Amino acid sequence: MNVHFIAIGGAAMHNLAIALHNKGYLVTGSDDTIFDPSKSRLEAK
Repeated sequence: MNVHFIAIGGAAMHNLAIALHNKGYLVTGSDDTIFDPSKSRLEAK
């Protein structure tokens, strides 16, 4: 299943995106700007 997050750089959204990715979902997302630590955690996946 594919899931797309709007505002994926937020504290809650990026954690949910990582959790779904770890369960096998294809995760994409968008945001104006993504800062660390969210950015580095998402890039690691």
